[in-house]
Amino acid sequence: MADINLKEITLIVGVVTACYWNSLFCGFVFDDVSAILDNKDLHPSTPLKTLFQNDFWGTPMSEERSHKSYRPLTVLTFRLNYLLSELKPMSYHLLNMIFHAVVSVIFLKVCRLFLDNKSSVIASLLFAVHPIHTEAVTGVVGRAELLSSIFFLAAFLSYTRSKGPDNSIVWTPIALTVFLVAGGTLCKK
Repeated sequence: MADINLKEITLIVGVVTACYWNSLFCGFVFDDVSAILDNKDLHPSTPLKTLFQNDFWGTPMSEERSHKSYRPLTVLTFRLNYLLSELKPMSYHLLNMIFHAVVSVIFLKVCRLFLDNKSSVIASLLFAVHPIHTEAVTGVVGRAELLSSIFFLAAFLSYTRSKGPDNSIVWTPIALTVFLVAGGTLCKK
């Protein structure tokens, strides 16, 4: 498997930036209002443990009205945004764009397992600009998909390293795979 180089990373990041630059100037829309503006779990005054007791919208999981969407790591990134810029939407959109660039670069590494270098770059560029990703990148709540994609693609790459040269099992990549899958699950369940 050929490693990716800085030129390829720069190309992918540049294409993602060109494609989603306009999203930086959007506000909060649709579900962003409930997940960001109305969610008290983002505020520093709320204990961190509460993120692990509430659903994605800040409602306790034990309540009947809870949506039961458990995404504490995604909410933790929203809280990081809140700490940096409170409720200014640009930082939330910027982080989504960065996460999409990261997903696209990791996708390039996955493609390298199956395709030649040129085909891998083309596939990752098509992945980066495909319209199906628009909602996940431009809608702040789409961060759950971006984060889970990062974790699950990284888990797949880790798992591919679990076979030793003599067909033995290499346990460190398997342990990392389990950890990454758990992380992906805590981003979008």
